[in-house]
Amino acid sequence: MVLESCIGRITVDEKDVIVFPQGILGFEEYKRYTVLEQPDSVFRFLQCIDEPQLAFVIMYPELVDSSYNVPLTKEQIALLEIEQPEDGVVYGIITVPENVAEMTINLQAPVVINKRKNIGAQIVLMDGKYHTKHNVLAEMQASAYYAQQANA
Repeated sequence: MVLESCIGRITVDEKDVIVFPQGILGFEEYKRYTVLEQPDSVFRFLQCIDEPQLAFVIMYPELVDSSYNVPLTKEQIALLEIEQPEDGVVYGIITVPENVAEMTINLQAPVVINKRKNIGAQIVLMDGKYHTKHNVLAEMQASAYYAQQANA
């Protein structure tokens, strides 16, 4: 299928459509998305298939917190039909304000996708460890600093 997206006209193969049975928080009526890779970038787009104007900037949370972990409940594992841990891929949704230096990632409500079965869900973590606005640039610098210290 061909659709207009946040990066222009794209062709999406049916096998690349990810179904979110519960939608994304605030956008529950939209269930079908695809991940658009960006060459030479840590960012990707979670592009809605049914509403071309709806796209989320996403990235791997481990880039801002190397110890980031998403514990899934039995219900969430069943919803996502995850059979092996390697079936799952986790993304954080990015908010990009006018001042890009203030860009944040939501680590409290990551997007988890079963990449083998193309089923997705936004998971809300209730443990209080993470919140919805982690500064991307500051935390990436801190993560790189700690990694450098660990290897020194």
